[in-house]
Amino acid sequence: MSERAHLLLVDDEKTNLKVLAELLRSDYRIRLAQNGQQALEKCRQQPPDLILMDVLMPGMDGFETLKALRFDTLTAQIPVIFITGLQSADHEQQGLQLGAQDYIHKPFHAEVVKARVATQLKLIRQRQELQLLSEQLTQANEAKSRFLATISHEIRTPLASVIGYAEAILAGEFAANEQLQAIQTICQNGKHLQALLNDLLDLSKIAANKLDIELLPVNLCQLAAEISALLQDKARQKGLEFQFDYQLPLPAMVKTDPTRLKQILLNLCNNAIKFTEQGFVRVLISRTDGQLQFAVSDSGIGIAPDQQQKLFHAFGQADVSVQRQYGGTGLGLVIARQLCEKLGGQLQLQSSSPAGSCFVAAINLDVLPDSIWLQQPSDILEQQQRAAPTPLPRQQMRGRILLAEDQNDTRQLLVRMLQHAGLDVTAVENGELLVETALTGDFDLILSDIQMPKMDGVAAIALLRAAGIDTPCVALTANTMTHEVQSYLAAGFATHLAKPVDRNKFAAVLSHFLGGQHHRQQLQLPAAELEAMTARFVQTLPGQMAELQQNCLQADWSAARYQAHALKGTAALFGLTDLSLLASELEQQLLQSGAVQPEIKTTVQQLCQRLQDQSKQLAVG
Repeated sequence: MSERAHLLLVDDEKTNLKVLAELLRSDYRIRLAQNGQQALEKCRQQPPDLILMDVLMPGMDGFETLKALRFDTLTAQIPVIFITGLQSADHEQQGLQLGAQDYIHKPFHAEVVKARVATQLKLIRQRQELQLLSEQLTQANEAKSRFLATISHEIRTPLASVIGYAEAILAGEFAANEQLQAIQTICQNGKHLQALLNDLLDLSKIAANKLDIELLPVNLCQLAAEISALLQDKARQKGLEFQFDYQLPLPAMVKTDPTRLKQILLNLCNNAIKFTEQGFVRVLISRTDGQLQFAVSDSGIGIAPDQQQKLFHAFGQADVSVQRQYGGTGLGLVIARQLCEKLGGQLQLQSSSPAGSCFVAAINLDVLPDSIWLQQPSDILEQQQRAAPTPLPRQQMRGRILLAEDQNDTRQLLVRMLQHAGLDVTAVENGELLVETALTGDFDLILSDIQMPKMDGVAAIALLRAAGIDTPCVALTANTMTHEVQSYLAAGFATHLAKPVDRNKFAAVLSHFLGGQHHRQQLQLPAAELEAMTARFVQTLPGQMAELQQNCLQADWSAARYQAHALKGTAALFGLTDLSLLASELEQQLLQSGAVQPEIKTTVQQLCQRLQDQSKQLAVG
């Protein structure tokens, strides 16, 4: 109750009414009634927050009036305090049994009356807040249920496509000239699943306030060119005009997080293209009041006013019918807004109509001291030409690689990828063998997993550095939080690659340390070989699951954590996203549970069973 509470005072004695009114008027809004019937009429016209009522009144006494109030649904919930000269315990008991909240004897003490009124109003406010919270929790649970159903659909649909096409290829149902298209479909759906997983992980990091920002120099024209290159084909397929515009003057170079800024703009532009059937999608870059703004406008379906408030809510999408028609989870805008805030700005829906929408992403404008300024269109063209990479002739990879990876299937796949690219590979399965092999051999590059038995990757590389071995080392890990990466660098790693390994980034790292220009195609195994390796991995799943289940039943949580972590990475590398997600969920439960309480143990066992069921489905397939 933000405004003053409304009290109704009921007494047949005018003197009593006057005394009570004078006592309470400074803190509350007061209305008066001189009998029960009058009180009922005033309550129906405008229900008060609280009634203070005498018992002995002509016509209809206080007890009868309270009965009538409780009988009427409009007035049944109004709290009542009796103020009466009746002193017997029987009368007090009768009043409380009828539903009165309190019973004050006359003559009363002014401070007691004020305290009891304040107490009842506080209880009323708390009940209202609890009711509101209950309604909000109900709505949140319903929204989460819809969200989980959407996520399930978003995972199962592409996963069904991946499994279906893979099974058809293994069964020989595609002719040789049809297999490439089938593999491309598998790849596209795998990327969709990876993007969904990244969104879920970002949302989790945001909720835990662990989303890291890395501020680096960014060329605005180059950023625009990269986004255009990614989206032009998609826009062209729908017959849409897609372009970047610049409101000059603008700095050529700013300092921000390029990965997160690109994530924001790709989300907004992808949404605009998705919801636009004809016309245009434009991005206007401008600056105002110390902020850099990106206004993404389109000529699409627009957003109804009553749906706009839902846009930036987690677990919600503006319109369920729109979600059914266009797909998507509704996570993108939630994440984009949080990222804008992390970059010192905000994301807003500036306008929306049946003719389209305009989202404005603003970030802090941090101009690099030596940045030139774009004053005219020719300056933009010059920057774009400078940013364009000069194509170099493709070279065959050359070099000796030492690979340390404890998971056999992952190790075999990485070895074959590197060998296929022309590299000489020596592979070991733990940190001890990594140190021993590196000390006795001559290698151009070391690739090492982090979590390995006997000796982990960090300890192994630290020993090599202490022994004077300066061969460049790259960490292969699913742990990519900033503080984790910093610990790898401190131990002697030169850089890291996130699992599952992105072939473009893998090729870039190899180019950096081995020289020359390498391409992801050089790391691409023949489809038949990759399918055979995937099939062999799937065949090992029942045994792995039986061992994992046994470790959980025996409460060997350390072994279970290790197995879940290993399965997460290997499944992701083979493109088995659903299995990887379940393994990741199990690993997180085990990491967070510490000594594992009984209720956590139950949850872990349930997850383990789900993981086992999923592995059986894959093995049968």
